[in-house]
Amino acid sequence: MKQLRIIGLSLFLLVGMLAGGISIPALSGEADAATVTTYTTTANLNLRKSASTSSSVILTIPKGKKITYVSTSGSWYKVKYSSKTGYVSSKYVKKTTTTTSTAIKKTKFKTTANVNLRSKASTSGSVLTTIPKGKVVTATAKSGSWYKVTYGSKTGWVKSTYVKEYYKYTTTAKTLYKTTKTATLRSTPDTKKASVYSITADNVFQSTQKVVNSIGETWYRVSYKSKNYFVQSTFVTKVTASSFSKLTYKANTASALYSYAGSKHTKLTTVPKGATISTTYRIGNWYKTTYGGKTGYVWIKNFSKVTASSDSGSTSGSGSTGSTNTTPPDLPSGTTITKVNYVTTSNLNLRASDSSSSTLLGTVPEGTTLSTTYKTSNGWFQVTYSGKTGFVSGNYLVTEANAAKIKSYESNQDSYLFLDLRKKSSVTAAQINAYIAKSATSTNSVLHGQGATIIAAAEKYGVNALYLAAHAIHESNYGKSTISMAKNNLFGFGAYDLAPFVGAVKYSTIKSNIEFIAQEMKATYLNPSNWKYKGAYLGYTIKNVNGTRIDSLSKGMNFYYASDSNWGNAIASHMTGMLSYSNEGAKNQAANTTVPSRPAYPSGKDVFPTGIIAVAKANISLYSTKGSTSTVAATIPKGATFNLLEKWNDYWLTVKYNGKTYYTNKISLSSYNNYMSVKNLARVTASSLNVRSSASTTGTIVGTLDKFEYVELVVNSSNTPITSGSWYKVKLEDGTIGWCSSTYLIRELNK
Repeated sequence: MKQLRIIGLSLFLLVGMLAGGISIPALSGEADAATVTTYTTTANLNLRKSASTSSSVILTIPKGKKITYVSTSGSWYKVKYSSKTGYVSSKYVKKTTTTTSTAIKKTKFKTTANVNLRSKASTSGSVLTTIPKGKVVTATAKSGSWYKVTYGSKTGWVKSTYVKEYYKYTTTAKTLYKTTKTATLRSTPDTKKASVYSITADNVFQSTQKVVNSIGETWYRVSYKSKNYFVQSTFVTKVTASSFSKLTYKANTASALYSYAGSKHTKLTTVPKGATISTTYRIGNWYKTTYGGKTGYVWIKNFSKVTASSDSGSTSGSGSTGSTNTTPPDLPSGTTITKVNYVTTSNLNLRASDSSSSTLLGTVPEGTTLSTTYKTSNGWFQVTYSGKTGFVSGNYLVTEANAAKIKSYESNQDSYLFLDLRKKSSVTAAQINAYIAKSATSTNSVLHGQGATIIAAAEKYGVNALYLAAHAIHESNYGKSTISMAKNNLFGFGAYDLAPFVGAVKYSTIKSNIEFIAQEMKATYLNPSNWKYKGAYLGYTIKNVNGTRIDSLSKGMNFYYASDSNWGNAIASHMTGMLSYSNEGAKNQAANTTVPSRPAYPSGKDVFPTGIIAVAKANISLYSTKGSTSTVAATIPKGATFNLLEKWNDYWLTVKYNGKTYYTNKISLSSYNNYMSVKNLARVTASSLNVRSSASTTGTIVGTLDKFEYVELVVNSSNTPITSGSWYKVKLEDGTIGWCSSTYLIRELNK
């Protein structure tokens, strides 16, 4: 008999699959979904010794029992039941094939192409919607080669071949981190590969990049031995370097001098016992010094400070004694501050130093008021509690004012701050219009008289109209803000802190903007299935004394929507101004829980003058077609110049490089200064701005610029705008050169 050989599939497996009636997928592909086949008796069924009714009966299997399939013999199945193996007639066995899925840790994926979201983990599943290329979705389960994800209001399955794990990389300013316990350095920002180095506590590294990986872990890219690695945020804490007046220390024992702040860095030499060193700079407990011709860092706990002798010539009035900008040598690096009281937000550990790995001295109960006059460089505070002096982390401290604010908010749950914003409001268009009219007119506001438009949009998407009106009023200053007037954008949508005007999305009409936001809010912040949902109400945020949001004490839309802790309260105030809470009929309404899909960005773009010059601060990938990143057509190298032509609403940019027009989505306007600096783009702030022949109001008018219009500044050979006093030299669209007063121009994207 010839040997049957199947590459990649054993003969045993092949026979088993054929016997079970399972189709074999193509060897070059993946199974459609994970399946399990079960066999159940449909009647009391005899288990026989052989595949024949004349064979003796081993036992009778009751109806509805599960049996284990072994193989097929004609119309008989060889099966196992209990501890017995025999044959049963296939007529009385029901075979069921079910698709199985396994829950996975929430994982973010980015689509690599337009991909169908299907009702089940199979290409036979109905198409629920098509997810565009480049969208980020979160998977919660896996079945074979399929992932279960939610997109908009729909949950279904996508093929794994059309998604890839999404890691968010952010460039940061140079930051120092020290390990708080033994940590591992890895080649990627995850634990998928083996660790490269094991680093003990109190080793310092520099970082210029933060990464949030697909499962939500935060990692920092750090430099070690001239290469880049990644360390997980839970193993490090931020530390700040500081300078101080020259101090002298004596070695209590032979101590190593390292190339950087940490014992895992290269050892340069040994400072022998009894030797003295001088220092003016430190990073945590590591002090910078020079010994034996080599400059590095020593562990200061191996040294004792040398006090100056009485005849050293120093006077009590000299030096930096009492300065609030220097660190007393016997304390962790930090600053003396004016006495202040803080309140603990949880049971808080009191430690001997400013590190969670330092000795535990005791526990301070939640709600305790502590006084402090010293803040360390990494946000800890020196306090005294129950007769013991130590340090507590500022991450769990709030000001007395914030502690009072929490108490006030939580004692008044029956208020606009906690009203379910999915409930229909009883406010009228007349009430909305009257409130706006107190601060705006038809000539200076695009929101004036839009009450009916707001109510219609709110009812269309099931959002509280009173809230929607207050939101628009708050974000647009009653429709009088620059972005609302120039871009019909009442809500500042897309207006990044670093580039508010250029970043803001442009809408064709006020109506389309109001409808967009109503739909967007209902699909995200008011949608329990969306990651932005923290309660369907305005809510509030509470920040600790270091300025960081305390997640456990923050809630509602304010949690993610605004960095301003008072955002929710400000909108509630406008709601009260239009309709008192006692008269708001929404309180007695049922919430509208219908969830629409997220709205698509409107078509539109900002068009810049053709001579706008930008300099790349990093390599920038370019594409020949807007919306397609399949092939990089060109790359702008760091330091090269290019022309910025257009910014689209979906944040693609049109540029000209080496005489050719390209497109890119690789420049995030929220941090554009990490990618480019624009040298000569300005925007007009006056209602009408004259362009004159000379840098003076006596110069002849050679042109006029409209309010909000972009203008090109003329530059010199160094790409620096040419000025004369308080005037800029400008170039108009028709090529005319003239001068404009800088008083009425704002530079854009030039950081």
